[in-house]
Amino acid sequence: MRTPTFFAFVMILFLAMTTAASVAEELELRGSVAVVEDGATYTWDSQNFAGFGYDADENVGTERLTLTITDSSLDETMGVVYETSAQLVDFEFEDWGMYYKISFLGEEHFAGYAENSYDDWYSPYLYDKSKDENLMVGEELSKILIDDDQERTFTKDAPLQLAEGYELAIKGIDAYGSVWLELSKDGEIVDSNLIAPSKDGATMADKTYTYTKDLGITRGIVVIAVRFKGPLFHGTEGGLQDAAVVDGIWQISDTPISIGEGASFGKMRVAAVDHNSMQINMDNQDNRILLSRNRDISLMGDIGIKTADQDEITADEPLRYYVYREITDPGTYEIRGSVSVVIDGWTVEWDPTNFAGFYYDINDNIGTETLRLTSYGNTLEEPDGVAYMTSGQMKDFENEVWGSYWTIGFLGEECFAGYADGTPADAYLYYDSTDDYLMADKLISQILIDDDEERTVTSSTSLKLADGYELMLKSIETGTNKVSLELQKNGQTVDAKTIEPSKNGATVQDKTYTYKERLNGAEEIVTIAVHFKNAFRGADADLATVDGIWQISDAPINIKEGTTFGKMTIQTVDAAAKMITMNNEMNKISLYRNADIPLMGDIRIKTADQDEISAEEPLRFYIYKEVKMKMPEAHTPSQEIGLI
Repeated sequence: MRTPTFFAFVMILFLAMTTAASVAEELELRGSVAVVEDGATYTWDSQNFAGFGYDADENVGTERLTLTITDSSLDETMGVVYETSAQLVDFEFEDWGMYYKISFLGEEHFAGYAENSYDDWYSPYLYDKSKDENLMVGEELSKILIDDDQERTFTKDAPLQLAEGYELAIKGIDAYGSVWLELSKDGEIVDSNLIAPSKDGATMADKTYTYTKDLGITRGIVVIAVRFKGPLFHGTEGGLQDAAVVDGIWQISDTPISIGEGASFGKMRVAAVDHNSMQINMDNQDNRILLSRNRDISLMGDIGIKTADQDEITADEPLRYYVYREITDPGTYEIRGSVSVVIDGWTVEWDPTNFAGFYYDINDNIGTETLRLTSYGNTLEEPDGVAYMTSGQMKDFENEVWGSYWTIGFLGEECFAGYADGTPADAYLYYDSTDDYLMADKLISQILIDDDEERTVTSSTSLKLADGYELMLKSIETGTNKVSLELQKNGQTVDAKTIEPSKNGATVQDKTYTYKERLNGAEEIVTIAVHFKNAFRGADADLATVDGIWQISDAPINIKEGTTFGKMTIQTVDAAAKMITMNNEMNKISLYRNADIPLMGDIRIKTADQDEISAEEPLRFYIYKEVKMKMPEAHTPSQEIGLI
């Protein structure tokens, strides 16, 4: 059966560009883009889908999703197959031994404790402390909440905060090096115990607090372990508090998930669980999945399938689609590219096909960013050890009455290069701008808003835009229905205009409010455009319907030759070809174990903290983009819009 080549690997972020890590309220991790062709089979794994779990340090990641197209649909029993299996890994605090980790629906889970390890000096302590050690025997998994060996100090008055509402408190430390501990959950005491980490010849049992619990049919399994480094500090009356240092914490969820045969996760059901090989298989039995234009299909957990809203679907332009994982929980996430290895003379290249952090628009199949790394030994020599290239492409506005513009991906963000020429009737923003092509001025600007959603604006509400701008409807003139508008930025009025969207034979100009600025000395260019469908006077308030908004940043990006972005320097800007190139001139980059290297913008290089580096096990590394998810802010649905 033919397996077409994946042609795009994307990650669309609804986020604001910042000088630090990007901040987002919504995040979609998208995998390689495939096309709907009868008989085709597509497979996603941790290398081409950043939504699946992968541990570069241990080289762990086994999730695999295979889709088979039959008659332009996914067959109901064999159409979708998901596979994952557990792998043996070290605890971060290695003296506890090893455990079986399994990535399930993109998240790391615990499958069981290992009795033996690769090195005899490891002690399978948590295995020994558990009555039942393999959760998969009971057809269960538990999410891994904490696994670290970071040193931290806590005191009698400041308990050690754990996950899921647990905290470990010091109740007292005696003069003999023993500490009395109390574990509570949501304020209720669930366990107490005495350990002696400071006594002479203290063993692992003396230094480790453990809490065991029954999970389903699994009896007495360790769900929390805390290792005390010692010595303990015994406080004095009226003086310093009792204190202790811990250097290892392990916690799994006390609410396991059932993976028994027949258990369903969205449209997928567990077909087989093998606790000996620690493998799980799922399929879409009894759930036929049809692919058609502009669909969003929930598949399993946070993982779904989206199809492109493309204008043309033919044999030459088949329907594009991708799998994605939606992230909603606050935290910091890595959008990683495919993993490579450090080999002398080796060249690796990332583009939208294998790095989700680069800009890509599936609807219009737009995205050209490319990053090439060539290593000499373990060094990316300057000036051409790292080379970056991107070029502009023409794209229609979402509100197509404005025509087209030139878009360009830059450091993973969609940016504006200039307005496309045309007739005055179908290229209004081009003709309304004195300087229609920013790139000729060695500038580009982030695209903040481009949509054609209909929304109502009244004289008592404002249309919220990005970067502190808002457009106010001040009045509608009786008889003519002329609309008086006022634009404010951060509460200060910056512009006022009148438009006539409801007059007979109204043109694009009559219906469009525009705001123009001189960006970094360039001539005036439209930075905000709002298209009004209609406007009329109401009994209680004046009303208008907006069906198109366009906004670019008023703080453009300087792309002159010699401008630096992290360790990268712009070498050429070809305005005619709409191309930018950069390299690591004057910045030699060394790749060594456990490094996190800023490269350009929010894009970084990370190397594995692997135990062995050899010809057979070369150093692993990847590029990534860091995104911080924040708590969603309250919006007024019909009036406020965020960044797009």
